[in-house]
Order: sequence, then C-alpha cells, then structure tokens
Amino acid sequence: MQLQKRSEKPWDHSADALGHTQLTQSRIKRSVLIAVLAINLGGCSFASDTLFASLLGDESVSQNIEPMESAALNQMPAQAEDTYTDVPASTFGPTAVGQKASQFQEEFGELKINTDTRLQQLDSLRLSTISTVQGYHSLVGSIRSRLQMGSTPGNPELLARWSEAQTELTQIDSDIASLSQLSALVSSDSGTSAYLLENIRAAFGLSGALESDHRRLRILEDQVNQNSIVIDRALLLLNDEINRQQQYVTQERASLVQLAADINAGKSYMTNQQLSSTPARQLVTPNVPTSIEQRRALVIIRFDQPDVEYEPALYQALSRALERRPEAVFDLVAVSPQGNDPAQARESAEEVFQSMTNMGLPADRVAIAAMESTSAANPEVHIYVR
Repeated sequence: MQLQKRSEKPWDHSADALGHTQLTQSRIKRSVLIAVLAINLGGCSFASDTLFASLLGDESVSQNIEPMESAALNQMPAQAEDTYTDVPASTFGPTAVGQKASQFQEEFGELKINTDTRLQQLDSLRLSTISTVQGYHSLVGSIRSRLQMGSTPGNPELLARWSEAQTELTQIDSDIASLSQLSALVSSDSGTSAYLLENIRAAFGLSGALESDHRRLRILEDQVNQNSIVIDRALLLLNDEINRQQQYVTQERASLVQLAADINAGKSYMTNQQLSSTPARQLVTPNVPTSIEQRRALVIIRFDQPDVEYEPALYQALSRALERRPEAVFDLVAVSPQGNDPAQARESAEEVFQSMTNMGLPADRVAIAAMESTSAANPEVHIYVR
C-alpha cells in the first residue's frame, strides 16, 4: 500500500500556474472584446441618434450639429392666421399672380384718377350752366317787366337784351354738348371698370399664388367695386342733366320767339312759363256741364262797352289757377241775356279764346260753349276751372 502511494504523481505546481495564467489571459481578452464591442455599439448609437434626430427635427441635437441653420429658422416669420387680412408679406419673391395684381393696381390707379377728374368736370359744367341760366332769366325777366308795364313797339333797348338772352341760351347749348362728351368718357370708364373687375376675379383661379397675392386681389376687388358705384351714379346724373337741359332749351327757344313778338308789339302777358310749359290734355267733350250755374266762375268778363280791357286780369287769374293746378282745363262759356241774340256773346267768347291761346295756353285745354242767363244784362264771358 505504501508503494502505491508513492507511485502517485505529486501535484505539478508549474502546470497549475500555467493554467491559471491562461485563464487570466482569456478573461482579459473577453473583457477587452466586450469593451471594444461596447465602444462600437456606443458609436453606432451616437451616429444613429444623430441621423434620426436630423430627420425628425430634434431641436437639441440640431443645435449642436448645425447652429447656423437654427439661427436662420429663428428669423422666419410667424405662421399666418386663417384670415386674408393678416397674411404677411412673403419672402419667396414675386409670383405670376402677384405681378398681375401689381398690374391691376396700376390700372385701377389710372381709372381712379379719371373718375375724380370726371366728377370735377361735371361740377364745373353744372356751375357754369347755373350761372348761364341765372343770367338768361335775369335778361328775360327784365324784358317782360318792361313789357308788362308797357313799352314802345320794337324798343331797341329790349331787342338788345333779347339778343343777349339768345346768346346765353346758346351757351347753355354749348354746355349740353360738353355734358354729352363727358357722358361718353364716363361711359368708357364704366366699361373699363367692368373689364378690370372681370380680370381680377379671373386671377383668383390661377395656380401658383401666395396668400398675400389673394389678399391683394380681394382688397383691389373691393376698391374697384366701390369706384364702380361712383361711376354709375355719375353716369345717371349726367344723363338726367342732359335730358333736363335739352327740354329746358327747347321750351325757352319757343319762349324767345313769343318774346320777340311781344317786343315788336310793345306788350306782353307772359311773365312766367306756366302757361306755355304745362302739359296739354285732350277734352272728352266740349259741352258745358249741367251744373255750370252752380260753380263759381274764375273770371267774368262783361262786354257792356266797346274795347273792354280784360286781358291783364285774365292773365293773372289763369296764372294763379295753373299754379294751384298745373293740369287744369278751362270751360269758356258765352253767356247771353235770355231772349237776346247769342251771336254777340259768341263773338266775345271767340275773342277771349284767342287771347288765352296768345298767352300760351294750349287750345285743346279750353272748351267753348254757350248758354242763356236771366241775370245777365249784357253779353258776358264766364271762365270756369274744370
């Protein structure tokens, strides 16, 4: 047994030391490998984080990588609100729609200047016409006043004033021609305004526009619409003024013809235009109503002596009646004493009728009739307002 114990190999300390050294080196290699892997993985993670941060817009990372880009973003304008009135000016640069908006703005500026100029010309022409009409009426009024008081036939002083009145009336004709030319210009401006407004609205449908472009177009559209209202009103005013002045001149030319005849005669009963300018109306029947005796006569002319001076009183009565009722119609009745010959009363009635028409009253507004009266001692002519 002892021999066997001796035969066993004793513990090899050198081998044990060698194994311990190999184990230690293996552990060190594993540690180094882990460290290298950790470093590599850490580098990958940093690169990955940097890549994804740049794609996703991580602000903290982007500031470290590109500080100049962050400063440029801070200079960008704030986001616009959802209203066209607050759209900021774009830094992108002019677009095709923006260039059209600029062109439309220039065209509207020219149109606005034309509109203001036309209105000034209209006011100037109206003031000129008013001054001319006042001068005309002053001359005509002075002539009629002299004739109403009585003048010599063919008075040269009155004829000179008549010539001046005719010159004033010719000046009104000239003002009407200027108004017509101005109306043509305003009508052209109206067409230009409609065309410009159509182009502005069509520009909204163009692609490639910025919000600021549409904002400019909307503001411009409102301005053109407002200016169009001014143009339309000016055109209506011009047309009304032209029509009114043309009618006035036509009436006054006929009045000047009558005034010339009055000057040659040395007397006049046309102190105003009511008798000649009131509209005529056709009579349904010339017969005197059965209730004529119950009506109050406007004028009663008694022919109880030769050469009765009835015309001044007749004219004043007709004038007052037409002031109250411009479309009044008159019944002229020849009244003869009962049992007498009515021929004399009828002749007197025809004479009065002629005087009324000479005063400017249309003949179709006078109905002539005859009747007998127990209260009449002499032939009479009664005038009633119907």
